[in-house]
Amino acid sequence: MTVHLVRLGGSILRHEFRIEGMVQPSLEALVTRTIDRFYAVTGPLAASLGVEKVYTVHLEQKGGNNYAPGNRLNLNTLNLTEWTITHELAHALDAAHGWRLSQQMRAHTGSGFLFKALHYARPAWKVFWYRVGSPPPPCGVDKNFNSLEDFAETVTAYIFPAEAHRRAEQRGYAYEKWGYTHFHETPRGQFFANLLNREAIKTPSG
Repeated sequence: MTVHLVRLGGSILRHEFRIEGMVQPSLEALVTRTIDRFYAVTGPLAASLGVEKVYTVHLEQKGGNNYAPGNRLNLNTLNLTEWTITHELAHALDAAHGWRLSQQMRAHTGSGFLFKALHYARPAWKVFWYRVGSPPPPCGVDKNFNSLEDFAETVTAYIFPAEAHRRAEQRGYAYEKWGYTHFHETPRGQFFANLLNREAIKTPSG
């Protein structure tokens, strides 16, 4: 196990990441580099809680990528990318705020399920999929998309806008369809930028 410490920008607080499992130099470098880039952007939001966190990052060559209860990020080492790691870190950030960030964005954009029960009963039916208000979505929509995924993808797209643009275009959701050329211009990009700016003003420096 290795330990990576991150100081939250503008504060004296730190978050600790305990990296365990299949820890190899290249994977460790990828994970720590991505964590640092994530907090370089989201530091004010993380610091706004006023508490220090300890996270476990478990690397394994099987299973899916997910954020689990107990501040645990499970990452599959096969084809692991900065995008995937950042996506799970975004879930961790949302969870630390009691999932309020994703719900704020859902309300702000006017998104949600029209008939959630029917979506769960017929997940393959696109008519019941999560409705993306204030489009475009960060990179598209599928049957697994919901407010939590919407927020995690928004954070990831904000940090990696070029990759987000490529993915959106590849999946038939090019931003240009809605009059945008960059994710930061979109309603979701603007929402997250405002969220960061608001917390940056509130977070005391140390």
